[in-house]
Amino acid sequence: MKIGRSTKRLVFDPELELLSINKSKILCDENNLSCNVICLCDDSTVVFIISVDLLWLGNKLNDTILKIISDEYSIPITNILLSSTHTHSCPYIDPVLYKNNMTKLDDTVISTVLSAVKSANKSITEGFLDIHYTPILNNINRRKSIVDHVLLKSFKYIKKIRNRPNSQGHVDNMCLTLVLYEYPKKPIAVILNYAAHPVLSSQERCSADYPGEIYKILKEYYNDNNFVTCFLQGFSGNIKPNLWEYSASLNNRISVNLFNFFFDRKHFKKNINNALINDYAREIVTGVLCSEIKERIENIFISSSIINVNLELDGNSLSKPVLHLHRLQLSEKLNFIALNGEVFSEYSTWMRKRINDDSYLVTISCSGGMIGYIPTATAINEGGYEIDRCLPMFNQKYRFVADIENTIKISFKKLFNLS
Repeated sequence: MKIGRSTKRLVFDPELELLSINKSKILCDENNLSCNVICLCDDSTVVFIISVDLLWLGNKLNDTILKIISDEYSIPITNILLSSTHTHSCPYIDPVLYKNNMTKLDDTVISTVLSAVKSANKSITEGFLDIHYTPILNNINRRKSIVDHVLLKSFKYIKKIRNRPNSQGHVDNMCLTLVLYEYPKKPIAVILNYAAHPVLSSQERCSADYPGEIYKILKEYYNDNNFVTCFLQGFSGNIKPNLWEYSASLNNRISVNLFNFFFDRKHFKKNINNALINDYAREIVTGVLCSEIKERIENIFISSSIINVNLELDGNSLSKPVLHLHRLQLSEKLNFIALNGEVFSEYSTWMRKRINDDSYLVTISCSGGMIGYIPTATAINEGGYEIDRCLPMFNQKYRFVADIENTIKISFKKLFNLS
């Protein structure tokens, strides 16, 4: 196979007033967001695997970039896997409209991605890849049923789903890593797939969060400033990094903190310093580097396809969200499945169980645009932020019906030719 790789920094106009997802001003003066591209070639075609340090790419922005690359390199759009790392410490891009807070930001994203793709295509060299596949117990479910403290004041003991560490909830802790080599055996790049929301960094300054720290650690490990890491966010719609603390301080909010003490002591850590973020990233990298090589692939064949699925809403709507199930196959045993939403982790474990035991499935969310959270039937019945409160962000008036889980599973089987 032939391998190309490239990294380009996202450098925004310093005169632009950029906003984060929480609507506060965000500083991007350190240029620590990047676009990372891996180019892979077989005997007849090429595939680009692209990862951008953004929360997501809006639907129309995504489509614009895909069309330009497809036309420029005469390849089908299905040969382009365009995803975001989903860092929350970046300028906010509207997932629905082709406008960020400013068009100039969109132009910067487009030009950076195209430049990285061009450089990756020019750096082609003969090589091979090793597959590392290992569980890394460094994430935790973030949906927990807790007593509603507002209703408790009225002596009503009712539980609701909240954003809290839930050690009993489902997680996908598998980390699949492809280490790419230039012949005879020089490491030049890594594709790393892991599931955990990058929400550790402050939203006041641009940061690639823990994926960015993984980039730094691997460059140091391989002693190569040109080493490229392409981080592909897993199905992490209900997963966060396993960094939490007990609520113990009473301060001036005695009633709230007493409630926390008796009913809900575990909270996710906030305002984490960079050293702790680096430690978190280092645990992931160490797990990968200490794992055995599961498979070596020296020759690939590229096959790609997409199934589009209209997802039903629990109410009348003029338009239905369209979920893209994007399959990219590089060998008989190695497949990628990418979806344009924040997919719940239960789907990844279900999908892996449906393919052959000796196969490897890279499950990727926030890829090919963004339509919102993709929950399970159980989660829809439970409610919570991902089911109801997030809907205005995605221009959606109604929640999904619970049957979308069955629809997605049927579509996955069809895409992979499973019975």
